[in-house]
Amino acid sequence: MALQRYGYIVKAADLEVIKHQAHIKSEQFQMMVAGVGSVDEAILAAQEMLTREVQLIELCGGFSGADEDKIRDAINDRVPLGRVQYSDEERDRLTRELA
Repeated sequence: MALQRYGYIVKAADLEVIKHQAHIKSEQFQMMVAGVGSVDEAILAAQEMLTREVQLIELCGGFSGADEDKIRDAINDRVPLGRVQYSDEERDRLTRELA
């Protein structure tokens, strides 16, 4: 089955799961985006996405491996869960450019 319902969770200190949500929808694809300020809010967002039958969830690079594990456990591993990661070179660049 082709990917039709995709979830993405982005984390930043001043985002709130209730206020910061977006949907992109076409005839064949739907993307749900949730902005969160904490792992606990990410869990809520992921659980809500499951009620909307997402087929997979991706986390932004602001989440750690431990955060990913907590979220996976909270959703009982019901859908694939991934996390954006950067190479060592790109992490160095991010540190330089976003400092």
